[in-house]
Amino acid sequence: MSINSQINIMFVDDDEVTGSVMQRNCDSAKYSCKVFDSAEACLNEFREQPADLVITDLRMPGMNGFDLLSKLREIDAEIPVLVMTGYSSVENAVEAMKRGATDFIKKPFDFQELKLMIDRTIQSLKLKNENKLLKRRLSTKRHRYGMIGDTPAMRSLFSTIEKVAEVNCCAIINGESGTGKELVARALHDYSPRKDAPFVAIDCGALSDTLLESELFGHEKGAFTGATQRKSGLMEQASGGTLFLDEICNISDNMQVKLMRAIEQKHVMRVGGTQSVPIDLRVVAASNRDLESLVDKGEIRHDFYHRLNVVNLHVPSLSERRDDIPALVEHFVKDFTETYNRNVSGFDSISMKRLCAAEWKGNIRELRNNVERCVILADGPVLQWSGQGDGIPQTSLPVRFSEQEFVSLIELEQEYISHVLRCCEGRKTRAAKLLGIDKTTLWRKLRRYESEPEWV
Repeated sequence: MSINSQINIMFVDDDEVTGSVMQRNCDSAKYSCKVFDSAEACLNEFREQPADLVITDLRMPGMNGFDLLSKLREIDAEIPVLVMTGYSSVENAVEAMKRGATDFIKKPFDFQELKLMIDRTIQSLKLKNENKLLKRRLSTKRHRYGMIGDTPAMRSLFSTIEKVAEVNCCAIINGESGTGKELVARALHDYSPRKDAPFVAIDCGALSDTLLESELFGHEKGAFTGATQRKSGLMEQASGGTLFLDEICNISDNMQVKLMRAIEQKHVMRVGGTQSVPIDLRVVAASNRDLESLVDKGEIRHDFYHRLNVVNLHVPSLSERRDDIPALVEHFVKDFTETYNRNVSGFDSISMKRLCAAEWKGNIRELRNNVERCVILADGPVLQWSGQGDGIPQTSLPVRFSEQEFVSLIELEQEYISHVLRCCEGRKTRAAKLLGIDKTTLWRKLRRYESEPEWV
């Protein structure tokens, strides 16, 4: 919609002359305008065919402009409504704004003044809608499949998930510990035709061969000591859905053979049973070790690996996607702030640099735990992280000099001012005195940084 064309306006005024003048002016300005002599007529039309903008008089017989405004808001909470009246007063303006009026104009009005108001209102609405769309797109890019990331590595992963989820094939997910491999497995399930069936996960490295076989295949009553009744295995329970085998590198050669046979034949035999049970499932496996190297070493069977490795998805470590760390930190801070009811705005700039530069051997899990600890132990709205992972608020100046890490003078000044304010418990007069500047200068610097802590 351009500013001077295709703008659909509804104009409401019981004065026929005013309506006629408005119609002629709108035609000249290339606006599409429908004129109504009553609020009821406008409301009925709006229910059938909404407009871009409504302009209404306030004082009219029957339904007045205030009531029309309220009813329009019930139908469309964001429709711009300009109100006008010949009985203009501060009270009328205040009441109209309370009821959600976008703007206010006096009668008799100058059309050029009204036109500027219309154009400004429509432009503001367009920008608002564009911002909403942009936020949705950014949110979609950063929060896809329950994961946060917009780096090339994550975009590549999202693209692969999108392609693989809709087809029924086995897959292997590889990545370091703490990268979110189970999230990827769940995404493959949740966005597949099997999404309404069970998603069943098992950690293959936590069980012995005997227990793993019983868990996966189930057992009959009396199959072994303690088997007091029949039990369905996880492969049966996952039938129709997805079975996620985590850490398959820990499965023995014997179990690899049994698993491969069950996957290929689509039947399982319960421990101690004599009849096979049909299954229909998708198997997704994961490992934090290089499976191809384990195949070369003979620790993983070649046929078992290739039966599962129809598609291979790599989940990048944080070292491969450092640009995603600020978004992850922001998400965790918001999450834990709500969980622990803390008044926290985020990390200071120095701490964020350290968070982005840290090694994070435990990847997202380790980062998440550090953010959680900092939120729990926070003594003010601005969080700090020393780089040691303890999350304990520091009583001394948090800036540390090193030959590897450098910050700008502005960042150093901002950090020092924040430190002095914390030591003064937010008392700006006292802080300014310690800093050797007047209070006005301190306020100006805080406004410049646009990150003044909520000390008062």
